[in-house]
Amino acid sequence: MPPIAGVSRRGFVAALVLCLGFVTTRAWTQSLWQEEEQRFRVGLKLFPAVLGAIDDLEDKHAAGGKLEIRVVYEGSDTVAREAAAALRAIGWIREIPLNVQTLSAEALDADDALLGGIFVASVNIGGKRLRLWSERHRALVFSPFAGDVEAGAVAGIHVADRILPFVNLPRAQRAEVRFKPFFLKVARRHE
Repeated sequence: MPPIAGVSRRGFVAALVLCLGFVTTRAWTQSLWQEEEQRFRVGLKLFPAVLGAIDDLEDKHAAGGKLEIRVVYEGSDTVAREAAAALRAIGWIREIPLNVQTLSAEALDADDALLGGIFVASVNIGGKRLRLWSERHRALVFSPFAGDVEAGAVAGIHVADRILPFVNLPRAQRAEVRFKPFFLKVARRHE
């Protein structure tokens, strides 16, 4: 085969297939829109601080002495795995070691384990689920996505001129999650 601009046809076809494969893979793994992706990233950074602001966090660790954290997803687990890896890298919160696992929303519906926190990594999981999880696990259910705190998550983020922690106080009370007073002074409240 004669070369095309210094590249053989076989090399050109291989490069084209590789590029198409990359574009297809990127489109397949991208499961969040740009705004949701930004909220996810900010929420992932804020979640440990919100978890650390729980007043009786030491009482929420499991029998093995670790604070059980679940990163919950629906559909693809790509984003959840990324969140779990970032949270595992933190390692400890208030001298309590973390055990971070990914779990599908359906599996969490059937789980009764003692959890310290639940990080929602998928959009539109549903308010009823968020409410049920917080009450059943007596845990912080944190969702960075718009509307989830109002729908039943215990905490999330409020985006305006500043980004603030956003707390649903009635939901926190039902879940028996009490925050330290200094945290509630800076957080936006949904009552």
